[in-house]
Amino acid sequence: MAITNLIAVDLGASSGRLISGQFDGDQIHLKEQFRFSNQPVAVNGHLYWDYLKIIQEIKYGLAIARRDLGRIDGMSIDTWGVDYGILSQRGELLFAPHSYRDSRTDAVKKAFYQRISPCKLFLATGNQPAMINTNVQLFADVERYPFLLSEGADVLMMPNLIEYFFTGVKQTDFTIASTSGLLDVADRGWNDAVLQKLGMPRKWFGKLVTGGAVLGPLRPEIQAELQLNEDMQVINGVGHDTAAAVLALPLTPEDWQQTAFISCGTWSIIGRKTAKPIVSLEAEDAGLTNEGCFDGSNRLLQNVTGLWIVQELQREWSYQGEMVDFAKMTAEAQTAESLHSYIDPNHPLFTGPSRMEEKIEVFLRRTGQPLPQSRGQLIRTVLESLAMTYRQTIANLEKATGTPLTKIHMFGGGIQN
Repeated sequence: MAITNLIAVDLGASSGRLISGQFDGDQIHLKEQFRFSNQPVAVNGHLYWDYLKIIQEIKYGLAIARRDLGRIDGMSIDTWGVDYGILSQRGELLFAPHSYRDSRTDAVKKAFYQRISPCKLFLATGNQPAMINTNVQLFADVERYPFLLSEGADVLMMPNLIEYFFTGVKQTDFTIASTSGLLDVADRGWNDAVLQKLGMPRKWFGKLVTGGAVLGPLRPEIQAELQLNEDMQVINGVGHDTAAAVLALPLTPEDWQQTAFISCGTWSIIGRKTAKPIVSLEAEDAGLTNEGCFDGSNRLLQNVTGLWIVQELQREWSYQGEMVDFAKMTAEAQTAESLHSYIDPNHPLFTGPSRMEEKIEVFLRRTGQPLPQSRGQLIRTVLESLAMTYRQTIANLEKATGTPLTKIHMFGGGIQN
């Protein structure tokens, strides 16, 4: 049997990578072809994704993979959730996609919830209201730039935006759209009532695809630039990175009934699969939200600010001239004595970048807890706080669904910790 060579482009909020999968009819052989940094860029008081760099790095990775594999039969892209780009009537990006950590949503919080209350939004969409969500970000964009209502033509979530740049085809995957806070909790299509209340044109949001679809070949100019085979196909697969990881877990439907998952990375995502969204007031009070799976089923979960806090500490120390890699940070935490001091990773204090060490100390002082006396104790405090949050979320998932969880599967770069 001929070998099939596929490329998975996995874009995270701190790095991106291209993984090749060679299928010989019996086994899949995986190989990391290329990895690159992907950080939001602070410009003029706002945070943006460097989408041009992302595209160029993917091109570079594809060129490396072609030289290694000989030919590439297809590729698919996944990314983090909630972020997007707005295309003009001519199909051009109107401005660089903002990072979900951008502060522009702060100014519209009151106006947004005057349009629709947090409780009604949760009951309508199944998504936990949050300032990072697509719905709030788009509301902020329209408030700041009313011209978007006439000049904007399409809103594409990040994986589908990147796929559009490579193929010229506009299409939205259900799993990534389910992070937007704009889908209907019942039929899982775009929620027209919510869009109308928020003043967003329905025409911006195209047809949703569940279960994957072939978009077609690369743009001819990209084929020529990278010397790729003309029959290589781009696939709109699992657009959301967590949904992709959940799909890959080797579990039967029976296993899923008692299994929780933890995606451990910049964000920590703790959840379980359910047949349909859970929108009880109990789930809302626990901070749980609903997102989609590749087959159209549901993930009930909580998004927790994860190793972002550790990443920010690392970045701050590098600016001070001290490069501390993650392995060293973990080793120092492991040898440090536990203070049994805990922060709430989801506290608004830890949402934005910079001054993370100071923010941790502020939180501990406010709550009357002992302060770390060393870098190791500081890191250990963060990691133990994450573990405590995981534990509480697992209990909330059991309570909201009425069924116990006896197994936990962890995945993501953070499992190296």
